Amino acid sequence: FGLLALSPGQRRTRAWLQDKLWSDSEAGKASGSCRQALANLRKALGPELGRLRSDRSTVWIAPPAVVEDLGEGELLDDLDVRDPEFVDWLRDQRQARGDAAPAPDRTAAAAFLPRVLPRRPVVAILQTSRGGGPRAEFLLRALCQRIGGELVLLGGFDVVQIEPGGTGFQGADPAALIDVETYSDGDGDFALVQVMSAPDRRAGWSGRLSLKGPVGDLWVSDDATRIVNRTAQAVVDMVASQSAMKPLVALNRAVQRIYEFDRSRLTRADEMLTTAASGDLQGLALAWRGFVRLTSALEFRDVSGVNAAEAEAFANEALRAMGEHPVVLALASQVRMKVTGDVEAAHYLALRAAEIGDQNPYALEALCQSLIMHGHYLKADVVAIRARRAAEGLAHSFNWDMQACLSALSVGRIEAAFQAAAECHRKMPFYRPALRYLVALSFLLGRREDGTTFAARLRRLEPDFEPRMLTDAGYPMDTLRTLGLVDALRRSIE
Repeated sequence: FGLLALSPGQRRTRAWLQDKLWSDSEAGKASGSCRQALANLRKALGPELGRLRSDRSTVWIAPPAVVEDLGEGELLDDLDVRDPEFVDWLRDQRQARGDAAPAPDRTAAAAFLPRVLPRRPVVAILQTSRGGGPRAEFLLRALCQRIGGELVLLGGFDVVQIEPGGTGFQGADPAALIDVETYSDGDGDFALVQVMSAPDRRAGWSGRLSLKGPVGDLWVSDDATRIVNRTAQAVVDMVASQSAMKPLVALNRAVQRIYEFDRSRLTRADEMLTTAASGDLQGLALAWRGFVRLTSALEFRDVSGVNAAEAEAFANEALRAMGEHPVVLALASQVRMKVTGDVEAAHYLALRAAEIGDQNPYALEALCQSLIMHGHYLKADVVAIRARRAAEGLAHSFNWDMQACLSALSVGRIEAAFQAAAECHRKMPFYRPALRYLVALSFLLGRREDGTTFAARLRRLEPDFEPRMLTDAGYPMDTLRTLGLVDALRRSIE
């Protein structure tokens, strides 16, 4: 009751409560413990039991409780809950209320500032121009801005830009340094990027970029996008051993496991996301936990009501925590689209994600899928090409190759769809969606021998697979059905 009373609107999702009170339990056990705890609480409330309301995904208090009724002294000091997630949450609440220590005197204006501003690790970007005039300096700032923006989206640390001639980083040593140098001459523009540790400046990853077109190419160049994405990943790898960065590292590694599309890896990813769901990463971790359940439902046909309800609950909680983050919006859009079937809400979230992060591959992927769902196939194909470029350099870029396959198929570019699926398969040989569409597209193109070869590969992952299953209503080939290609595929297989 105390957790709900201290929550925004005195309302929380069941997923949030389970995460705070039973974070060490498996999802099924945590859900059962939550139901039992709510039943016990209703008994304890006696004649007030009607104030505790709940549905499949959310628990709330109505009419609202008066917070002062929780007692005097240190906040919730009569509770003995050992769960580390609850302990962290309670500490933050006490600090925010000033229970942890006497609050200092402050002016009326200062009273509106947070009492505790936790110090976050810093990544410093060192800018150096080696010549080339205003154009080179502008490109330097623009490239550093793109790198900094990508790091901010990752969350967990602050980014400081040190411009040419700057005095250097003031304060404690940053978590990592990014050295960016640019030079321009008659042959084009060039940049060197290196990620280093601090304070010893031990070299980590390095890359180079050359541009020979208009300045605007920096925002659409595949090479520039690849440099930006790999720089961000190199920073995460560099700080992996630093304790303050463990939530970010856990989240990053969890995302990589999600895109391995293995049931045990999905379970491990969900466990890692539970540890990452704190501080300013909470919204992202919750959104990815919802996406884990969506992936499980789509890839392993785990369409249980609990799985769907949890996906929706995590997406809702993520939107409350970080409703203006493009990745959170994009993942919530996919849950709305594929779990709840609310295509209009999904489209709004996807549009908002792409508006905030017009170079974010997750945002563009969600928008592409929503456009396909609404029948805007030509627009979807254009967005898919942009998304594929934006994903250059990501460890799981094959995901956007697959999206390009589906969008090309939607506008009748079957050969282009086949080539995109083949590229996806080359990058991730065990990715089943690519193999499924390679089988289907091979038959549609009249390449029965290729179709048989890809079917044999898919059978190693799905032992009971037969090409005719591609036309079954329950088999995960939604785009094929949406486009009305099932009958043509059935005829080509027979």
